[in-house]
Amino acid sequence: MIDFNNLSDIDDEFDELDNLCDLFEDLSIDGPTRDQLYRMYGIFLNDIVNNPIVINGIEMSFNRNISMHPVCKGKFKGFEHIITRESKYKEKRDFDKERANKIHWIRPIIKNVSDVRIKYFERLNDDGYNQQYYWYEEKHFIVIIREIKPDLMLITSFSVDYSEKQKYKQWYNEYNETL
Repeated sequence: MIDFNNLSDIDDEFDELDNLCDLFEDLSIDGPTRDQLYRMYGIFLNDIVNNPIVINGIEMSFNRNISMHPVCKGKFKGFEHIITRESKYKEKRDFDKERANKIHWIRPIIKNVSDVRIKYFERLNDDGYNQQYYWYEEKHFIVIIREIKPDLMLITSFSVDYSEKQKYKQWYNEYNETL
């Protein structure tokens, strides 16, 4: 659980959250160029793999299995879940331009959880695992971390669709009512 007594509104010269923007202006919905994929994977390696995020003394992990997805082949499956989305019509994952273009948002959002703009809440998923949600509502983006005792695992991050906004708002309010 996050210490909510230490929430703050960060008012520095450089506001990391306020300055978050898309990584590429020309990222195609069909998939990244080789150079774009190289840059995205480099960010994932730097922000998640080589400089692990520590939350309440626990180092955040990620799915280290190797992906066979055409876009991510040979890379970590955790990376695949960050830049692709499960299709509701096909039984596969498709490249998701919105997710991929915000891969560099994951670390700042988690690290700035004490900023009042990040709405933090927890909720049990359908399998009974507790999940931590880091929702930057203003920028419609969420990061989800699952507690798999004794570890914390980065599950995914994505742009929150308008249709999902009310669900997350309700979950956030329910969580805060229990505090």
